[in-house]
Amino acid sequence: MTEIKNYEIVTPGTLLSENGEGGEGTYTEGKKVFSKFLGTVQVYDNRISVSPMTSSYIPHEGDNVIGRIIEVSTKYWGVDIDAPYYTRLDSRDVNFRTEIGELDKYLALGDLIYARVFRIYANNSADVSMRGSNFGKLESNRVSKINISRIPRLIGKEGSMINMIKEMTGCEVLVGQNGVVWVNGPEDGKAAALAAVKFIDENYMNQNMVESVRRLLENVRGKV
Repeated sequence: MTEIKNYEIVTPGTLLSENGEGGEGTYTEGKKVFSKFLGTVQVYDNRISVSPMTSSYIPHEGDNVIGRIIEVSTKYWGVDIDAPYYTRLDSRDVNFRTEIGELDKYLALGDLIYARVFRIYANNSADVSMRGSNFGKLESNRVSKINISRIPRLIGKEGSMINMIKEMTGCEVLVGQNGVVWVNGPEDGKAAALAAVKFIDENYMNQNMVESVRRLLENVRGKV
């Protein structure tokens, strides 16, 4: 292995490993692993990935995303998932029964949803689905956005960071792979959780992130 470290910023073509396993955002030549992008490195065991340093989300099939309803048609909803392409939720792909032509009774303009990307078209537009018990309408409107390259930092190793935020704030927190973060819970908890998301987004190179976020959560909850 080379001396590449977690969350180090690399440029296209940077040698990441001479004998490792390449993940997303990398390419290999023999046993050597190189970066495809200008981005940040994530190392887990012997596997190395690179997240591009971009705030524009490109949907992939299987992504779980948080979106906002921006259009109501007779048979589908238009959804903003913070991507540059059109996204649709068909009335057949929800976890409740609907009546054609009355879709605004179920999901109205401005409503938030948690859904899964299940189809990408040739023009990069996408369909999302809310089928399944994990998906549906989100009742709280408290959301934040984080650069998609920072999501591994927000989640933490084996969920350590996001679980700490949940436990210390008493909030439910969902992180969409499109960089949208939804928070619901007590008002002081929501304020603290959203402050933590912003801190991680702006200070993702912090080498003492866990302790820094812990102190931030304690301070914000004490002032609300």
